[in-house]
Amino acid sequence: MKQFLVGFDLGGTKMLAAVLDARYIVIAREKGKTPAQEGPDAVLNAILSLIESVIAESGVPGNDIAGIGIAVPGTIDRKKGRIINAPNLGFIDIPLGEFLSSRTGLPVMLENDVNAGAFGEWKLGAAKGFSHVVAVFPGTGIGGALILNGSLYRGATGNAGEIGHMIIQTDGPLCGCGQYGCLEAVASRSAMSRDAVLAAASGKTPLTYKEFGTDIKNFKSKTFLFGLKKKEKPIMGIIDRGARFLGIGLANCVNIFNPELILLGGGLVEKLGNDYVKTAEDTMRTHAMPSLAKAVKVRTAELGDNAVCIGAAALFAEEAAK
Repeated sequence: MKQFLVGFDLGGTKMLAAVLDARYIVIAREKGKTPAQEGPDAVLNAILSLIESVIAESGVPGNDIAGIGIAVPGTIDRKKGRIINAPNLGFIDIPLGEFLSSRTGLPVMLENDVNAGAFGEWKLGAAKGFSHVVAVFPGTGIGGALILNGSLYRGATGNAGEIGHMIIQTDGPLCGCGQYGCLEAVASRSAMSRDAVLAAASGKTPLTYKEFGTDIKNFKSKTFLFGLKKKEKPIMGIIDRGARFLGIGLANCVNIFNPELILLGGGLVEKLGNDYVKTAEDTMRTHAMPSLAKAVKVRTAELGDNAVCIGAAALFAEEAAK
């Protein structure tokens, strides 16, 4: 019986590969850069190279590996093993599953990266033991995933959980999806960075300006942690506003799905910590239906970088067992 799996987390700038045992314990892992600017072929070859490298590092014979679960940041066709659209990679209709399977000789399953991360936390992390979970990961965008009745909920076309694109302000700012006022457009790091750049450019945050300038590419989660530590009031206000908008989104999720747990993760949660999470949670409890808000717990993700690889591998195993 094949006892091992490969889990892979494909990001817009970096990638992570891991070999896991039957209990989803990581026994070897390697990181690499994603050469997205070099085009799809370069990315596919980089993925293959990293998988081959981590298998070699693990010392596990190839015929003891059951398959590869790979998580990607975008929409997918799971049945065909294709990436439909991954904007951060510049991918449109890429046959990733077929490519990897033909090169490695292993079966391959694709999954959305946030789904995989949430499932990993459900298997081994902060969401273990809960049957009804809403996972929300604010970072560059806002990813979401749903575990309902003890199963990952994918929806009719396999792409459910776009929590970042619920509309919070009908007359709000333009979102990358083309709509106005999405949660992502008002509460993601990208949305907060837009406001922080304006504050820096107008001279309202001299310390942040000195450290990061006014190029929005320099404004990461650590930028807001810097402004928070320096007590620059405009930055603190932007963080507070983003957390409160996030809380409104969470309240909507509580009212719709009646979860036992809201799981929060992503770069903003990791960097900004308890005060940011508490503001979002307090806002959620203020605006959700009282009986539903009372029943829900809020926790933060605890598996770090490994969550997506664990989840991708576990989802592969779950699918293979059907």
